[in-house]
Amino acid sequence: MKTTEESKDAASEPILKIGHVANILGVPTARIRAWESESLITPYRTESGQRRYSVHDVKQLEKIQKLLDSKSTTFLGVRTTLAIACAEHNDDLPSHDMRGFVGQRVKMLRQRQRMSLRDLSTAVKISPSALSAFERGLSRPSTGRISRIAHVLGTTVPELLGMGRPKDQIIVRVDNRELLPLNDEGVRIELLYRTTTVLQSQCITIEPGCGLLEPITHTGEDFVTVVEGEVDVILDSIDVFHLDQGDSMTFPSTRAHGFQNRGSRTTRLVWVNTPPTF
Repeated sequence: MKTTEESKDAASEPILKIGHVANILGVPTARIRAWESESLITPYRTESGQRRYSVHDVKQLEKIQKLLDSKSTTFLGVRTTLAIACAEHNDDLPSHDMRGFVGQRVKMLRQRQRMSLRDLSTAVKISPSALSAFERGLSRPSTGRISRIAHVLGTTVPELLGMGRPKDQIIVRVDNRELLPLNDEGVRIELLYRTTTVLQSQCITIEPGCGLLEPITHTGEDFVTVVEGEVDVILDSIDVFHLDQGDSMTFPSTRAHGFQNRGSRTTRLVWVNTPPTF
Protein backbone atom coordinates (compact mmCIF):
# COMPACT_ATOMS: atom_id res chain seq x y z
CA MET A 1 0.00 0.00 0.00
CA LYS A 2 1.33 3.46 -0.93
CA THR A 3 2.04 5.99 1.79
CA THR A 4 0.52 9.47 1.67
CA GLU A 5 3.80 10.97 0.49
CA GLU A 6 4.14 8.34 -2.25
CA SER A 7 0.60 9.09 -3.42
CA LYS A 8 1.40 12.82 -3.58
CA ASP A 9 4.56 12.12 -5.57
CA ALA A 10 2.64 9.92 -8.01
CA ALA A 11 0.00 12.63 -8.52
CA SER A 12 2.78 15.10 -9.28
CA GLU A 13 4.46 12.98 -11.96
CA PRO A 14 4.12 14.63 -15.43
CA ILE A 15 3.12 11.61 -17.51
CA LEU A 16 0.02 12.67 -19.50
CA LYS A 17 0.22 14.01 -23.04
CA ILE A 18 -1.89 16.99 -24.07
CA GLY A 19 -4.19 14.80 -26.18
CA HIS A 20 -4.99 12.60 -23.18
CA VAL A 21 -5.69 15.65 -21.04
CA ALA A 22 -7.93 17.16 -23.73
CA ASN A 23 -9.97 13.93 -23.80
CA ILE A 24 -10.34 13.96 -20.02
CA LEU A 25 -11.58 17.57 -20.05
CA GLY A 26 -13.61 17.23 -23.24
CA VAL A 27 -11.97 20.27 -24.88
CA PRO A 28 -9.77 20.78 -27.96
CA THR A 29 -6.02 20.79 -27.40
CA ALA A 30 -5.98 24.35 -28.78
CA ARG A 31 -7.99 25.50 -25.78
CA ILE A 32 -5.44 24.06 -23.36
CA ARG A 33 -2.65 25.80 -25.30
CA ALA A 34 -4.62 29.06 -25.08
CA TRP A 35 -4.82 28.70 -21.28
CA GLU A 36 -1.08 28.14 -21.24
CA SER A 37 -0.47 31.28 -23.33
CA GLU A 38 -2.46 33.22 -20.71
CA SER A 39 -0.15 31.81 -18.00
CA LEU A 40 -2.93 29.84 -16.29
CA ILE A 41 -0.95 26.60 -16.43
CA THR A 42 2.66 25.72 -17.15
CA PRO A 43 3.15 22.04 -18.04
CA TYR A 44 6.41 20.20 -17.74
CA ARG A 45 8.40 20.14 -20.99
CA THR A 46 10.51 17.20 -22.09
CA GLU A 47 13.95 17.79 -23.60
CA SER A 48 12.29 17.69 -27.04
CA GLY A 49 9.74 20.32 -25.97
CA GLN A 50 6.68 18.08 -25.63
CA ARG A 51 4.14 18.96 -22.95
CA ARG A 52 3.52 16.55 -20.08
CA TYR A 53 0.84 16.94 -17.41
CA SER A 54 0.40 15.45 -13.94
CA VAL A 55 -2.81 14.47 -12.15
CA HIS A 56 -2.46 17.70 -10.16
CA ASP A 57 -2.22 19.64 -13.42
CA VAL A 58 -5.44 18.04 -14.66
CA LYS A 59 -7.22 19.05 -11.45
CA GLN A 60 -5.92 22.59 -11.94
CA LEU A 61 -7.19 22.60 -15.52
CA GLU A 62 -10.59 21.42 -14.34
CA LYS A 63 -10.74 24.42 -11.99
CA ILE A 64 -9.73 26.74 -14.83
CA GLN A 65 -12.33 25.22 -17.15
CA LYS A 66 -15.08 25.59 -14.54
CA LEU A 67 -14.20 29.22 -13.85
CA LEU A 68 -14.07 30.18 -17.53
CA ASP A 69 -17.20 28.21 -18.49
CA SER A 70 -19.15 30.12 -15.86
CA LYS A 71 -18.53 33.24 -18.00
CA SER A 72 -18.39 35.25 -14.78
CA THR A 73 -14.63 35.87 -14.75
CA THR A 74 -11.79 36.85 -17.04
CA PHE A 75 -8.30 35.36 -17.45
CA LEU A 76 -7.13 37.96 -14.91
CA GLY A 77 -9.86 36.82 -12.52
CA VAL A 78 -8.82 33.19 -12.92
CA ARG A 79 -5.15 34.00 -12.22
CA THR A 80 -6.15 35.96 -9.12
CA THR A 81 -8.45 33.18 -7.89
CA LEU A 82 -5.72 30.55 -8.33
CA ALA A 83 -3.11 32.74 -6.58
CA ILE A 84 -5.43 33.31 -3.60
CA ALA A 85 -6.19 29.59 -3.39
CA CYS A 86 -2.46 28.84 -3.33
CA ALA A 87 -1.90 31.32 -0.52
CA GLU A 88 -4.77 29.89 1.54
CA HIS A 89 -3.41 26.34 1.20
CA ASN A 90 0.23 27.20 1.71
CA ASP A 91 0.80 24.20 3.99
CA ASP A 92 0.13 21.60 1.30
CA LEU A 93 1.19 22.96 -2.07
CA PRO A 94 1.10 20.48 -4.98
CA SER A 95 3.22 20.75 -8.09
CA HIS A 96 0.72 22.94 -9.95
CA ASP A 97 0.67 25.71 -7.32
CA MET A 98 2.73 28.88 -7.59
CA ARG A 99 5.92 27.17 -6.37
CA GLY A 100 5.79 24.45 -9.00
CA PHE A 101 4.34 26.80 -11.62
CA VAL A 102 7.17 29.32 -11.32
CA GLY A 103 9.82 26.63 -10.88
CA GLN A 104 8.74 25.00 -14.13
CA ARG A 105 8.88 28.35 -15.92
CA VAL A 106 12.42 28.91 -14.65
CA LYS A 107 13.48 25.48 -15.88
CA MET A 108 11.83 26.06 -19.27
CA LEU A 109 13.53 29.44 -19.76
CA ARG A 110 16.86 28.08 -18.57
CA GLN A 111 16.71 25.16 -21.01
CA ARG A 112 15.65 27.43 -23.87
CA GLN A 113 18.82 29.43 -23.29
CA ARG A 114 20.84 26.21 -23.06
CA MET A 115 21.96 27.01 -19.53
CA SER A 116 22.81 24.21 -17.15
CA LEU A 117 21.52 24.15 -13.60
CA ARG A 118 25.01 25.00 -12.40
CA ASP A 119 25.32 27.91 -14.87
CA LEU A 120 22.18 29.59 -13.55
CA SER A 121 22.90 28.85 -9.90
CA THR A 122 26.35 30.42 -10.24
CA ALA A 123 24.92 33.52 -11.92
CA VAL A 124 22.30 34.11 -9.21
CA LYS A 125 24.68 33.11 -6.38
CA ILE A 126 22.73 30.20 -4.91
CA SER A 127 23.64 26.53 -4.65
CA PRO A 128 22.65 24.12 -7.45
CA SER A 129 20.66 22.08 -4.90
CA ALA A 130 18.65 25.16 -3.84
CA LEU A 131 17.89 26.01 -7.48
CA SER A 132 16.93 22.40 -8.20
CA ALA A 133 14.53 22.40 -5.24
CA PHE A 134 12.94 25.60 -6.56
CA GLU A 135 12.52 24.21 -10.08
CA ARG A 136 10.87 21.10 -8.64
CA GLY A 137 8.43 23.14 -6.55
CA LEU A 138 9.96 22.18 -3.19
CA SER A 139 10.84 25.69 -2.03
CA ARG A 140 9.67 29.28 -2.39
CA PRO A 141 12.50 31.79 -2.91
CA SER A 142 12.36 35.35 -1.63
CA THR A 143 11.54 38.28 -3.89
CA GLY A 144 15.22 39.22 -4.04
CA ARG A 145 16.16 35.78 -5.30
CA ILE A 146 13.25 35.71 -7.78
CA SER A 147 14.41 39.10 -9.09
CA ARG A 148 17.98 37.86 -9.62
CA ILE A 149 16.76 34.77 -11.47
CA ALA A 150 14.48 36.88 -13.70
CA HIS A 151 17.33 39.31 -14.47
CA VAL A 152 19.74 36.53 -15.49
CA LEU A 153 17.07 34.88 -17.67
CA GLY A 154 16.36 38.17 -19.43
CA THR A 155 12.81 38.63 -18.17
CA THR A 156 10.95 40.51 -15.43
CA VAL A 157 9.48 39.32 -12.14
CA PRO A 158 5.82 39.64 -13.32
CA GLU A 159 6.62 37.71 -16.51
CA LEU A 160 8.51 35.03 -14.58
CA LEU A 161 5.53 34.69 -12.22
CA GLY A 162 3.23 34.11 -15.20
CA MET A 163 1.25 37.34 -14.96
CA GLY A 164 0.59 37.31 -18.69
CA ARG A 165 1.49 39.84 -21.32
CA PRO A 166 0.36 43.43 -20.69
CA LYS A 167 -2.90 44.29 -22.42
CA ASP A 168 -3.65 47.61 -24.11
CA GLN A 169 -5.47 48.87 -21.03
CA ILE A 170 -4.52 52.43 -20.08
CA ILE A 171 -6.69 52.53 -16.93
CA VAL A 172 -6.34 50.07 -14.04
CA ARG A 173 -9.20 50.24 -11.54
CA VAL A 174 -8.36 49.69 -7.89
CA ASP A 175 -10.29 46.40 -7.87
CA ASN A 176 -8.61 45.19 -11.07
CA ARG A 177 -4.96 45.22 -10.00
CA GLU A 178 -2.86 42.10 -10.47
CA LEU A 179 -1.23 40.79 -7.31
CA LEU A 180 2.30 39.38 -7.58
CA PRO A 181 2.29 35.98 -5.81
CA LEU A 182 5.54 36.44 -3.94
CA ASN A 183 6.83 34.93 -0.71
CA ASP A 184 7.78 37.82 1.58
CA GLU A 185 5.62 37.82 4.70
CA GLY A 186 3.61 40.99 5.23
CA VAL A 187 4.47 42.46 1.81
CA ARG A 188 1.87 42.82 -0.94
CA ILE A 189 2.87 44.05 -4.41
CA GLU A 190 0.15 45.00 -6.91
CA LEU A 191 0.76 46.07 -10.50
CA LEU A 192 -0.56 49.51 -11.44
CA TYR A 193 -0.25 49.01 -15.20
CA ARG A 194 -1.90 46.76 -17.79
CA THR A 195 -0.27 48.02 -20.97
CA THR A 196 3.15 47.99 -22.58
CA THR A 197 5.11 50.77 -20.91
CA VAL A 198 8.62 51.83 -19.90
CA LEU A 199 7.28 52.68 -16.42
CA GLN A 200 6.91 49.60 -14.22
CA SER A 201 4.67 50.86 -11.41
CA GLN A 202 3.55 48.97 -8.31
CA CYS A 203 1.53 49.65 -5.19
CA ILE A 204 3.44 48.06 -2.29
CA THR A 205 1.71 47.45 1.04
CA ILE A 206 3.98 46.63 4.00
CA GLU A 207 2.73 45.47 7.38
CA PRO A 208 4.56 46.62 10.57
CA GLY A 209 7.85 44.81 11.13
CA CYS A 210 7.90 43.42 7.59
CA GLY A 211 9.80 44.28 4.45
CA LEU A 212 11.96 43.15 1.58
CA LEU A 213 15.29 42.50 3.27
CA GLU A 214 17.17 40.51 0.61
CA PRO A 215 18.53 43.25 -1.70
CA ILE A 216 17.41 43.64 -5.30
CA THR A 217 19.68 44.93 -8.05
CA HIS A 218 18.76 45.57 -11.69
CA THR A 219 19.28 48.17 -14.43
CA GLY A 220 17.45 51.49 -14.64
CA GLU A 221 16.15 53.97 -12.08
CA ASP A 222 13.76 53.60 -9.13
CA PHE A 223 11.30 56.14 -7.76
CA VAL A 224 9.29 55.68 -4.57
CA THR A 225 6.77 57.86 -2.76
CA VAL A 226 5.10 57.10 0.58
CA VAL A 227 1.31 57.29 0.28
CA GLU A 228 0.65 56.19 3.85
CA GLY A 229 2.79 55.33 6.87
CA GLU A 230 6.59 55.28 6.93
CA VAL A 231 9.40 53.17 5.49
CA ASP A 232 13.16 52.70 5.66
CA VAL A 233 14.75 52.29 2.21
CA ILE A 234 18.08 50.48 2.48
CA LEU A 235 20.72 50.95 -0.22
CA ASP A 236 23.84 48.79 -0.58
CA SER A 237 22.97 47.13 2.76
CA ILE A 238 24.52 50.16 4.51
CA ASP A 239 22.71 53.42 3.79
CA VAL A 240 19.30 53.73 5.46
CA PHE A 241 16.89 56.47 4.37
CA HIS A 242 13.77 57.02 6.47
CA LEU A 243 10.75 58.27 4.53
CA ASP A 244 7.52 59.54 6.08
CA GLN A 245 4.13 60.00 4.46
CA GLY A 246 4.46 62.28 1.43
CA ASP A 247 8.22 61.82 1.08
CA SER A 248 9.77 60.66 -2.22
CA MET A 249 13.08 59.21 -3.32
CA THR A 250 14.92 58.49 -6.59
CA PHE A 251 18.02 56.31 -6.98
CA PRO A 252 19.83 54.12 -9.57
CA SER A 253 18.43 50.58 -9.67
CA THR A 254 22.00 49.29 -9.81
CA ARG A 255 22.33 50.08 -6.10
CA ALA A 256 21.26 47.03 -4.10
CA HIS A 257 17.99 48.04 -2.45
CA GLY A 258 15.40 46.79 -0.02
CA PHE A 259 12.91 48.26 2.44
CA GLN A 260 11.38 47.73 5.88
CA ASN A 261 8.40 49.10 7.80
CA ARG A 262 9.63 49.70 11.34
CA GLY A 263 6.54 51.68 12.26
CA SER A 264 3.39 50.59 14.07
CA ARG A 265 0.91 50.85 11.21
CA THR A 266 0.55 49.65 7.63
CA THR A 267 2.64 51.44 5.00
CA ARG A 268 1.62 51.95 1.36
CA LEU A 269 4.06 52.98 -1.34
CA VAL A 270 3.91 53.74 -5.03
CA TRP A 271 7.13 52.32 -6.48
CA VAL A 272 8.15 52.91 -10.09
CA ASN A 273 11.19 51.72 -11.99
CA THR A 274 12.19 52.36 -15.57
CA PRO A 275 12.80 50.56 -17.81
CA PRO A 276 10.70 47.61 -16.57
CA THR A 277 13.55 45.43 -15.31
CA PHE A 278 12.14 44.33 -11.93
